[in-house]
Amino acid sequence: MQFGHCAVVQPMALFEVDKFTGQWFVIERFPNWYENDGACAYQRIQYCARTVAIEHAYVKDGIQYILHMNSSYTPGAAAVFGVQENSVDLVGMPLTIVTTDYSNYAVVHGCRYDSGMRLKYISAWILSREPTLPEDLLSQARTKLTSIPYANVAYLKPVDQSEDKCKSYWTAHVTAVNINKEELK
Repeated sequence: MQFGHCAVVQPMALFEVDKFTGQWFVIERFPNWYENDGACAYQRIQYCARTVAIEHAYVKDGIQYILHMNSSYTPGAAAVFGVQENSVDLVGMPLTIVTTDYSNYAVVHGCRYDSGMRLKYISAWILSREPTLPEDLLSQARTKLTSIPYANVAYLKPVDQSEDKCKSYWTAHVTAVNINKEELK
C-alpha cells in the first residue's frame, strides 16, 4: 500500500491472449496477503469463450494452496484482466500485462486506488515459463517494471522454486466469490 493515486500503466500492445495461456512460474513478486510468502508459486492462465480463469498457486507449510479467480477478456482489447472484488482479492485489482515474449518471461502489474482511504494497493509479478529465469531476461523484466511509477524493484521478493520447498502433503483449493457491496449494506 502507498499513498496517492495509481499511475497510468501502458498495457502491452498487440497482446495475444491465446499465446499467454498456460503455466507461469513466479520468479519475483511484490508481497501480497493471499500468496502468503509461499514457495513454488505459479500462475496458470486459461482462456475460453472470453473468460480468463486465473489460478494463483503456492506451497506453504506443506500445503499447496490454489486460489481460483475469473476475469473476462475480449481479443484485441488492452492487455488488462479486470478482477472484481472477491473473497481472495478484497480490492479487485486489475492485472495489466506490461510485457511478455510469451515463451520466456512476463511482467504483470496491478494497482487499485481506494478513494476512502486515499491509498493505492500495488502488486507486481515477474513470471517465467520455467522455474528459473536467465539473468539477462530477469534484468529486462526488472527494467520494464521500474519504468512504471511507484513500482520499485526494491519491493520485489524472490520466490523459492527449489524442489524441496515444493513438496506438499495436501492441496487446498480456494475459489474466489465475487463481492457485491450493495448486498452488504
